[in-house]
Amino acid sequence: MNNVVEDIIRSGKFKRLIENILVNDAKQITGLNRIELVIIYLLYRYDELNTLTDISGYMQMNKGHISTTLDGLSKKGYIICQRDEADHRYFRYRITEKAETVAVNMDNSWAEISKKLVRKIDKNDLEVFHKVGKRIEDNMEEMLEEYRKN
Repeated sequence: MNNVVEDIIRSGKFKRLIENILVNDAKQITGLNRIELVIIYLLYRYDELNTLTDISGYMQMNKGHISTTLDGLSKKGYIICQRDEADHRYFRYRITEKAETVAVNMDNSWAEISKKLVRKIDKNDLEVFHKVGKRIEDNMEEMLEEYRKN
């Protein structure tokens, strides 16, 4: 049986599409690498993902590499690092105006990609897809939680 979702994920088409359209345009404009751009976009899109642990966990990359990248982005003026006022063990990262310009352009590109991805899908089918996708995500979270317990 052909599993379309598995085929999409395993083939890497989605990743290639994102990198070719979303990241490469921003790379040419900014000179930043893919990881730097993904971090900027992540900080722009998700307020709650703003610590080294959050970012490295989301990106599934080692903290050392992400830390080095965050340091470089800070030196280039794309992000600001601030100590967490409630818990001084943590640093919180946020983007600067310079990075926001890049992130807004990437977000606009993402909106265009999203529209094209679903352009020939019936509204009802898309609602079912979102509902099923959410259930799959919930199942994965439950499985990961169970795995962590063992």
